[in-house]
Amino acid sequence: MKVTKLLLIALLSFCFFTAKAQWRLGAEAGIDLSSVDVITNHTQIGSHGGLTADYAFKNRINLSTGIFHTMKGANTICADDLGYEMFVRLGYLEVPTMIGYRIPVTSGIYLTPSVGAYFAWGINGYGEFEKSATNQTSNESMNRTEWSNPFESHYYTTTESERKLAYAFNRFDTGLRFGLNAEIRRVSMSFNYDLGLKDMWKGFMDAGLHHQLRNRNATLAIGYKLQL
Repeated sequence: MKVTKLLLIALLSFCFFTAKAQWRLGAEAGIDLSSVDVITNHTQIGSHGGLTADYAFKNRINLSTGIFHTMKGANTICADDLGYEMFVRLGYLEVPTMIGYRIPVTSGIYLTPSVGAYFAWGINGYGEFEKSATNQTSNESMNRTEWSNPFESHYYTTTESERKLAYAFNRFDTGLRFGLNAEIRRVSMSFNYDLGLKDMWKGFMDAGLHHQLRNRNATLAIGYKLQL
């Protein structure tokens, strides 16, 4: 009897939410403008793309998620107290969870500001390191070296022919996400900003890293949604 009641409640709840909401699936592609949280830092441009899913309630509340491949990192990070310059690209599979409010502008056109969090897992990347030409205070110097996968520990050789270890970048990254989405019927245009809260990298072994490296990323994308 209890099982029957539970099944009846679940069925009624499903019917209620189905009547009050709609699922939409879609795809989007765009660009990432990424950097890290240090002073001497330059923005780099990367690619962004993936699948989207959102649940639009009749009261205009919108829940959204998806899975994306996104490129983050930075172009020429100058760690002044270590004397290194670094160029790094970090490829992540990213899953955001967002809640927003759909504001009708006119027939078939909506604006949706939203806020939430993102969770990312590093899968590929590329990096280059070399001695900074503007800072020669470090006692250690290194040759220019390439890093085929920054999510794996990397050995490099200094100009004194010493073989040393650079720590891998953390594969897991998470933080806050803020967004604004414009819908023109089934076409969407979105702007999202990721504010990373997790330190990305420990630095070079025996040297340490005195700056916190955290992802900062702005995404501009265009997409298409299908109503189920």
